[in-house]
Amino acid sequence: MSLMGKWNNFFLQRMGEASPGTPYPVCESASTWGILCKTIPFKIIDKVKEPAKRSYFDEHGDDEYISPGGLFLESYNMRVQFGCKRIDSDKYGSSVDDVREKVGSFISYLRTAGMMKMYSSHTRIGRQNVRLVSINDNAVWKTDDDQEYLVFEVDFKVNDPITDVVLTTSSSSEEYE
Repeated sequence: MSLMGKWNNFFLQRMGEASPGTPYPVCESASTWGILCKTIPFKIIDKVKEPAKRSYFDEHGDDEYISPGGLFLESYNMRVQFGCKRIDSDKYGSSVDDVREKVGSFISYLRTAGMMKMYSSHTRIGRQNVRLVSINDNAVWKTDDDQEYLVFEVDFKVNDPITDVVLTTSSSSEEYE
């Protein structure tokens, strides 16, 4: 089984509008940057926020306010593992320039996009209000089936842990609902 054969495609979209009434385009990871995803730990539900409360010295327990909408969820961080295949450039060996360019372009997008929508084609889970937190410095080259891959990790913060973003496709484009 090939190392990259277990990896999956994912989609990103900068939130907001490129121009009035026109959302930013959805970027497919493989075709846009040549990058695939190994792990993407979208949580079904995470930690619940503490409700607003007051404690009085002359009463037992706390007075807690639970909104009519119920309890709210905390934002959370997730670490996503990505990979980019090294392409042979000539008969003398492989060049890392193509990987450096692809990964550099991907990181530039993450850094400049601000808040994004993210969707995993494997888990079929998507979230909005996702932003870059950090790029881990533990990138490594892995070899499988005589192919080399740069494997690296990125930390994201999910500020909206409840809204489920769904990728829809039409004959002309891809968009989120």
